[in-house]
Amino acid sequence: MTTTRSKCATLSAALMAASLLTGLTGTAAAQGTAQGTARTLTYQILMGEDPIGSEQVKIEPQGDRTKVTVTATTRVKVLFINFRYDHKREELWKGGVLESMTATTDDDGTPHRIEMAREAGGYRLTVDGKTQQAPAGTLPLTLWTPQVLKHTQLLSVIDGAPYKVAARKVGSEPVEAGGKAVEATHHRIEGDVERDLWFAADGTLLKTRFKRSGYDITYALK
Repeated sequence: MTTTRSKCATLSAALMAASLLTGLTGTAAAQGTAQGTARTLTYQILMGEDPIGSEQVKIEPQGDRTKVTVTATTRVKVLFINFRYDHKREELWKGGVLESMTATTDDDGTPHRIEMAREAGGYRLTVDGKTQQAPAGTLPLTLWTPQVLKHTQLLSVIDGAPYKVAARKVGSEPVEAGGKAVEATHHRIEGDVERDLWFAADGTLLKTRFKRSGYDITYALK
Protein backbone atom coordinates (compact mmCIF):
# COMPACT_ATOMS: atom_id res chain seq x y z
CA MET A 1 0.00 0.00 0.00
CA THR A 2 2.86 2.39 0.80
CA THR A 3 4.42 1.70 -2.60
CA THR A 4 1.10 2.29 -4.35
CA ARG A 5 0.51 5.55 -2.48
CA SER A 6 4.03 6.77 -3.30
CA LYS A 7 3.60 5.92 -6.95
CA CYS A 8 0.24 7.66 -7.16
CA ALA A 9 1.51 10.69 -5.29
CA THR A 10 4.28 11.04 -7.87
CA LEU A 11 1.66 10.94 -10.61
CA SER A 12 -0.49 13.51 -8.85
CA ALA A 13 2.42 15.90 -8.38
CA ALA A 14 3.44 15.55 -12.02
CA LEU A 15 0.03 15.97 -13.61
CA MET A 16 0.23 19.72 -13.75
CA ALA A 17 3.92 20.18 -14.15
CA ALA A 18 2.70 20.03 -17.62
CA SER A 19 0.52 22.96 -16.56
CA LEU A 20 -0.87 23.68 -20.01
CA LEU A 21 -0.89 23.00 -20.80
CA THR A 22 -0.33 25.44 -22.37
CA GLY A 23 -0.10 29.39 -26.92
CA LEU A 24 0.25 32.89 -27.84
CA THR A 25 2.94 34.94 -26.07
CA GLY A 26 5.74 36.24 -28.24
CA THR A 27 4.16 34.72 -31.35
CA ALA A 28 0.47 33.93 -31.15
CA ALA A 29 -0.23 35.95 -28.01
CA ALA A 30 1.02 39.03 -29.77
CA GLN A 31 -1.05 38.14 -32.83
CA GLY A 32 -4.15 36.62 -31.23
CA THR A 33 -4.72 39.57 -28.88
CA ALA A 34 -3.58 42.30 -31.24
CA GLN A 35 -7.13 43.61 -31.54
CA GLY A 36 -7.58 43.63 -27.77
CA THR A 37 -9.70 40.49 -27.69
CA ALA A 38 -9.40 38.04 -24.82
CA ARG A 39 -9.12 34.36 -25.67
CA THR A 40 -9.77 31.25 -23.59
CA LEU A 41 -8.32 27.80 -24.35
CA THR A 42 -9.75 24.73 -22.61
CA TYR A 43 -7.89 21.42 -22.43
CA GLN A 44 -9.13 18.00 -21.38
CA ILE A 45 -6.64 16.02 -19.28
CA LEU A 46 -6.49 12.29 -19.92
CA MET A 47 -4.74 9.43 -18.14
CA GLY A 48 -4.54 6.86 -20.88
CA GLU A 49 -8.01 7.19 -22.42
CA ASP A 50 -9.73 8.22 -19.18
CA PRO A 51 -10.64 11.87 -18.49
CA ILE A 52 -9.25 13.01 -15.14
CA GLY A 53 -9.55 16.79 -15.28
CA SER A 54 -9.29 19.99 -17.27
CA GLU A 55 -7.14 23.07 -17.68
CA GLN A 56 -8.23 26.52 -18.81
CA VAL A 57 -5.87 29.17 -20.19
CA LYS A 58 -7.28 32.70 -20.43
CA ILE A 59 -5.26 35.25 -22.40
CA GLU A 60 -6.13 38.92 -21.87
CA PRO A 61 -4.43 41.99 -23.44
CA GLN A 62 -3.63 44.82 -21.05
CA GLY A 63 -2.07 47.63 -23.05
CA ASP A 64 1.45 46.59 -24.03
CA ARG A 65 1.27 43.57 -21.75
CA THR A 66 -0.62 40.29 -21.77
CA LYS A 67 -2.12 38.67 -18.69
CA VAL A 68 -2.50 34.90 -18.73
CA THR A 69 -4.53 33.02 -16.13
CA VAL A 70 -4.23 29.24 -15.89
CA THR A 71 -6.57 27.13 -13.76
CA ALA A 72 -6.36 23.36 -13.57
CA THR A 73 -8.13 20.62 -11.66
CA THR A 74 -7.56 16.87 -11.68
CA ARG A 75 -9.12 14.02 -9.75
CA VAL A 76 -7.38 10.64 -9.93
CA LYS A 77 -8.45 7.33 -8.41
CA VAL A 78 -5.97 4.45 -8.36
CA LEU A 79 -7.19 1.29 -6.66
CA PHE A 80 -8.84 2.58 -3.48
CA ILE A 81 -6.82 5.79 -3.24
CA ASN A 82 -8.14 9.16 -4.41
CA PHE A 83 -5.87 12.07 -5.34
CA ARG A 84 -6.73 15.67 -6.12
CA TYR A 85 -4.80 18.50 -7.70
CA ASP A 86 -5.86 22.15 -7.92
CA HIS A 87 -3.67 24.82 -9.47
CA LYS A 88 -4.07 28.50 -10.34
CA ARG A 89 -1.44 30.64 -11.97
CA GLU A 90 -1.25 34.23 -13.22
CA GLU A 91 1.44 35.34 -15.64
CA LEU A 92 2.17 38.83 -16.96
CA TRP A 93 4.06 39.06 -20.24
CA LYS A 94 5.51 41.95 -22.22
CA GLY A 95 6.23 40.76 -25.72
CA GLY A 96 8.07 37.47 -25.34
CA VAL A 97 9.38 38.27 -21.85
CA LEU A 98 7.77 37.06 -18.62
CA GLU A 99 7.42 40.01 -16.25
CA SER A 100 5.89 38.17 -13.29
CA MET A 101 4.12 35.01 -12.18
CA THR A 102 2.20 33.89 -9.13
CA ALA A 103 1.05 30.31 -8.63
CA THR A 104 -0.86 28.49 -5.90
CA THR A 105 -1.23 24.73 -5.81
CA ASP A 106 -3.02 22.19 -3.64
CA ASP A 107 -1.12 19.01 -4.45
CA ASP A 108 -3.30 16.39 -2.77
CA GLY A 109 -3.39 18.38 0.45
CA THR A 110 0.12 19.85 0.24
CA PRO A 111 -0.02 23.61 -0.44
CA HIS A 112 2.57 25.49 -2.49
CA ARG A 113 2.91 29.13 -3.50
CA ILE A 114 5.33 30.66 -5.98
CA GLU A 115 5.99 34.34 -6.69
CA MET A 116 8.32 35.30 -9.51
CA ALA A 117 9.14 38.89 -10.50
CA ARG A 118 11.56 40.23 -13.11
CA GLU A 119 14.28 42.55 -11.83
CA ALA A 120 17.74 43.65 -12.93
CA GLY A 121 19.85 40.61 -13.77
CA GLY A 122 17.12 37.99 -13.50
CA TYR A 123 14.11 37.13 -11.34
CA ARG A 124 13.27 37.31 -7.68
CA LEU A 125 11.82 33.88 -6.94
CA THR A 126 9.91 33.13 -3.74
CA VAL A 127 8.81 29.54 -3.18
CA ASP A 128 6.77 28.69 -0.09
CA GLY A 129 8.13 31.78 1.68
CA LYS A 130 11.80 31.28 0.78
CA THR A 131 13.34 33.84 -1.60
CA GLN A 132 16.21 33.32 -4.02
CA GLN A 133 17.47 34.69 -7.33
CA ALA A 134 16.86 32.99 -10.66
CA PRO A 135 18.86 33.72 -13.84
CA ALA A 136 17.32 35.96 -16.50
CA GLY A 137 17.06 32.99 -18.89
CA THR A 138 14.81 31.04 -16.53
CA LEU A 139 11.19 30.35 -17.47
CA PRO A 140 8.48 28.42 -15.60
CA LEU A 141 7.28 25.19 -17.22
CA THR A 142 4.36 27.06 -18.75
CA LEU A 143 3.65 24.97 -21.81
CA TRP A 144 0.86 26.98 -23.41
CA THR A 145 3.43 29.27 -25.09
CA PRO A 146 6.11 28.39 -27.68
CA GLN A 147 8.48 30.58 -25.66
CA VAL A 148 9.12 27.53 -23.48
CA LEU A 149 10.96 25.94 -26.41
CA LYS A 150 13.58 28.72 -26.38
CA HIS A 151 14.81 28.22 -22.82
CA THR A 152 17.26 25.68 -21.41
CA GLN A 153 16.51 26.55 -17.77
CA LEU A 154 12.94 25.89 -16.63
CA LEU A 155 11.34 25.55 -13.23
CA SER A 156 8.34 23.71 -11.85
CA VAL A 157 5.16 25.76 -11.56
CA ILE A 158 4.29 23.69 -8.47
CA ASP A 159 7.33 23.89 -6.19
CA GLY A 160 9.94 25.82 -8.18
CA ALA A 161 12.23 22.82 -8.77
CA PRO A 162 14.84 23.65 -11.47
CA TYR A 163 15.03 21.75 -14.76
CA LYS A 164 17.86 21.75 -17.31
CA VAL A 165 16.40 20.93 -20.72
CA ALA A 166 16.82 21.10 -24.47
CA ALA A 167 14.07 21.32 -27.08
CA ARG A 168 14.04 19.94 -30.59
CA LYS A 169 11.63 19.81 -33.51
CA VAL A 170 10.32 16.33 -34.26
CA GLY A 171 8.31 17.14 -37.39
CA SER A 172 4.93 18.14 -38.77
CA GLU A 173 1.81 16.02 -38.34
CA PRO A 174 -1.96 16.40 -37.95
CA VAL A 175 -3.52 16.22 -34.49
CA GLU A 176 -7.14 16.30 -33.40
CA ALA A 177 -8.19 19.53 -31.72
CA GLY A 178 -11.71 20.83 -31.24
CA GLY A 179 -13.13 17.82 -33.03
CA LYS A 180 -11.15 18.26 -36.24
CA ALA A 181 -7.71 17.49 -37.63
CA VAL A 182 -5.26 20.39 -37.45
CA GLU A 183 -1.77 20.47 -38.93
CA ALA A 184 0.73 20.88 -36.11
CA THR A 185 4.45 21.07 -35.46
CA HIS A 186 5.64 18.46 -32.97
CA HIS A 187 8.37 19.54 -30.53
CA ARG A 188 10.03 17.58 -27.74
CA ILE A 189 11.55 18.89 -24.52
CA GLU A 190 14.17 16.55 -23.05
CA GLY A 191 16.39 16.57 -19.97
CA ASP A 192 15.37 16.88 -16.32
CA VAL A 193 11.74 17.01 -17.50
CA GLU A 194 10.28 15.62 -20.73
CA ARG A 195 7.27 16.83 -22.70
CA ASP A 196 5.94 16.34 -26.22
CA LEU A 197 4.17 19.45 -27.52
CA TRP A 198 2.12 20.07 -30.65
CA PHE A 199 1.67 23.71 -31.72
CA ALA A 200 -0.50 25.11 -34.53
CA ALA A 201 0.98 27.54 -37.06
CA ASP A 202 -0.21 30.53 -34.99
CA GLY A 203 1.50 29.21 -31.85
CA THR A 204 -1.60 27.78 -30.18
CA LEU A 205 -0.85 24.70 -28.11
CA LEU A 206 -2.98 21.84 -29.44
CA LYS A 207 -1.72 18.93 -27.37
CA THR A 208 0.81 17.94 -24.73
CA ARG A 209 1.80 14.40 -23.77
CA PHE A 210 4.17 12.94 -21.21
CA LYS A 211 4.60 9.80 -19.16
CA ARG A 212 4.64 9.59 -15.36
CA SER A 213 4.74 6.51 -13.13
CA GLY A 214 3.91 4.33 -16.12
CA TYR A 215 0.85 6.36 -17.12
CA ASP A 216 0.39 8.33 -20.36
CA ILE A 217 -0.88 11.84 -19.54
CA THR A 218 -2.34 13.93 -22.40
CA TYR A 219 -3.67 17.46 -22.53
CA ALA A 220 -5.89 17.96 -25.60
CA LEU A 221 -7.45 21.20 -26.78
CA LYS A 222 -11.23 20.95 -26.79
